[in-house]
Amino acid sequence: MNRIGLCGYGTVGQSLLKLIKNTDNTIPSNISDKFIVSMIADRSIAKKKYDKSITVTKNVMDLAKSEEIDIIVELIGGTDVAYDVVITAIKNQKHIITANKALIAEFGDEIFELAAKNNVFVGFEASVAGAIPIINTLTNNFANEQIKSIIGIINGTCNFILEQMSSSNLSFNDALQKAKQLGYAEADPSFDINGTDAAHKISILASIAYKIKSPLKNVTIEGIEKITSMDIKYSRELGYMIKHVGITNISDQGIECRTHPVLVSSNNILSNVNGVMNAVMLSGDNFGTSMLYGHGAGGDATASAVLADIAQAINISDKLKITNNHRDSFSLKSLDIIDNDCLENPYYLRIYAEDVSGVMAEITNILAKEKISIEAVTQHEPAHTDSLIPIVMITDTVNTKSIDNVIKKIEKLPHVKDDVFKIRVLKINE
Repeated sequence: MNRIGLCGYGTVGQSLLKLIKNTDNTIPSNISDKFIVSMIADRSIAKKKYDKSITVTKNVMDLAKSEEIDIIVELIGGTDVAYDVVITAIKNQKHIITANKALIAEFGDEIFELAAKNNVFVGFEASVAGAIPIINTLTNNFANEQIKSIIGIINGTCNFILEQMSSSNLSFNDALQKAKQLGYAEADPSFDINGTDAAHKISILASIAYKIKSPLKNVTIEGIEKITSMDIKYSRELGYMIKHVGITNISDQGIECRTHPVLVSSNNILSNVNGVMNAVMLSGDNFGTSMLYGHGAGGDATASAVLADIAQAINISDKLKITNNHRDSFSLKSLDIIDNDCLENPYYLRIYAEDVSGVMAEITNILAKEKISIEAVTQHEPAHTDSLIPIVMITDTVNTKSIDNVIKKIEKLPHVKDDVFKIRVLKINE
């Protein structure tokens, strides 16, 4: 009998117990041995409903140190307490299941090295894209493939906000407020909307795909806070949808690892991933391109991924040596992460200018001198008398340093007002 200690009894923890109860008849056929949730640790456990046959405590370290626990399920979140729990539990030779992407992205190298020394399993399927089995796909299904690129819509909050701005013509703030009301955004949504959450996730995927140490410190991170309804409207007129994505790929120059908004062609399947749904598109040498799609967050989706990891931990726990472990994909080598200045993309530029003749010529002249071609351009009438003219254009492929230098020059033009806003355009071959 495998005894599970549940650290954190919030939405996911409660969904996990419900899932275990509802699937009690099917679980034995997929798991080699029986298991029970024997202990729960939660600071506010007294206010919550739970099976009274389960031992409870307010101190999560009780579970990490308990001789009565075989598997720790960490659902605390954050990196302070969670780190202490996981490290202590591993030293006590307990298998670890976690949904904590920040913990794995920031401390995964240390955690997996310690796990190897103590011969324990670390499962983290739920840390990226909820119920989508992307971790297992990369480590097992595509274990013999050279992954060329990964592009993922991996933050449901950002995706919901951008979709609402497009479909319901909401402002960013109104769409964010709606996301909060529906429970899709936290009270403090900073990590979601500023790109940090997606950066944690794409770092994990890059580590697995390319067998490298966590690239988190070198990830290019941009959020969606500056995107306006006007950007949504004008992008759609040009045949694009705006999505927030995580991207990693490998080339002779090194590895790209970034998360930011992009304009996605309406012909690209990713443009139709709406609401809080997630999608991860993989490209490999032999299998070509595949996409995994599904619920990327929520109690039930995350609990499903956690239960799958519990099953895997139990199925391999009676072996003398843990060989089928995600840790084997980490920390094998160090490859250069390409600097942000060297990343190349077409760009969407939004420029506000005074309604005087010659402004467009001045802007295009600056681009021409830098040998940057314009793929598309649209100029709209000012919304009100004496207001500024919005000019929107899409450039050909250019590196970040060059486009930033061009933007500085455009912003110095006497008739250009406000900052020039840029968004990358997703290239067809990404």
